Amino acid sequence: MNLKTGVDPTSWKSFENTRGLPFHGMGAFVGTGKTQRAHVYTAASLPVDPEAYKKVDPKKLAEELEVDMCAVNSGRFWMMDEIKFLVGEMQNFHGMELCWGGDMTGAEMVSQMQNAYVPSLIRRNSIWTFKAGKSVHLLREPGGAVWVLQEYTKAVDPGLTPENLSELGGKLKNLPEGWTFETKVLTEDLVLDTGRAGSWAAIIRDDLHCTYQGCGYGKDTSANYLP
Repeated sequence: MNLKTGVDPTSWKSFENTRGLPFHGMGAFVGTGKTQRAHVYTAASLPVDPEAYKKVDPKKLAEELEVDMCAVNSGRFWMMDEIKFLVGEMQNFHGMELCWGGDMTGAEMVSQMQNAYVPSLIRRNSIWTFKAGKSVHLLREPGGAVWVLQEYTKAVDPGLTPENLSELGGKLKNLPEGWTFETKVLTEDLVLDTGRAGSWAAIIRDDLHCTYQGCGYGKDTSANYLP
């Protein structure tokens, strides 16, 4: 296998003023069946060329890496204000420079790509900070978790921008019963630190393939408070 998955415990990457910045990501699937893992890769630097992912041939890349499958994220933009995460070695994937950033089961990554509003767990060491005075976009379960928009994509709706995401709720046609969408201005920093939750995060995607991280999902303690 030609895939770099090692993690240097000192290789923390930090970025500021990340809201609205494009980034790249990829999942590399290793193995089959219940033991299949999906290694998750994220942009080694920011900002990036938002069109670079179009140059990647997933099938050819999987053959070159000697893995079972590659899935490339398309047209994605961060929505937190500051990012800090522990990464592994950098590797060039058809012009995209990415670092290993975590992993999840293959079944859960496939579910994320195919099913809206179905929670999955990802193992990563990350700290997302949403600053006081800024807006966050939330999905609320009735009496349950709050899901915070961490990234949006133009792959389904090319017209999405940070400025019109407050209208996103009207475009979500398949919200589970009792769920609501809300845009809220924070009065204090919201920090989602997976180090407080055993390096695990719960994530979901909506109808438009935008991704949210859970606050208070199950016994999750990654958030400093529930927004």
